[in-house]
Amino acid sequence: MSGEIKIPFGLADITIGEGAEAVKFDGKDYFQADGGEVTLTPVFQDINIADFGESVYDKILTGYTGTFTFVAAQNDMKTIQIALSASESITDTVTSEVTGLMDAKIGTSLRSKAKKVTIHPRTMGADNSLDINIYKMASDGDFTKSFANEQGNQSVSMSMLPRDGMDVSKPGNFFYIGDTDPNAAA
Repeated sequence: MSGEIKIPFGLADITIGEGAEAVKFDGKDYFQADGGEVTLTPVFQDINIADFGESVYDKILTGYTGTFTFVAAQNDMKTIQIALSASESITDTVTSEVTGLMDAKIGTSLRSKAKKVTIHPRTMGADNSLDINIYKMASDGDFTKSFANEQGNQSVSMSMLPRDGMDVSKPGNFFYIGDTDPNAAA
């Protein structure tokens, strides 16, 4: 065994969105009240052959499901928008600043609200080799706000969707791990 032994420990930097619109839960811009958890689950269809009775002969990959949950420590419009994707912004007509949120209209596509999510283990520093990059995620869980004599955190539960421009005849439609995007423009 050669090289540095990497044992994961601690929080991850969570980036939701890209560019100037990105929200970073990195302990500098935004804080986390609790760690996060990502789950990526392959979905299989059983292949049964009569010659083998009820035994499963093979399993064919038919898709992926994925979830990501974390707890934001701060409470502002950006974190509420992330936690409640099924909402629309209320904007000031003069400044175009978001001043509130309202429920989205019935029939709104969750996909239209989805953003790229990058999960970077903080202990990795500038090394992105173990980053988990999910092309499209949006919150589809409950929005719950507690008001008591305690810290009021915001739980966020997001679900994965396939990327824009997906090609089911090729891999790389939902996520990639590492610092090389297999779908980056050449």
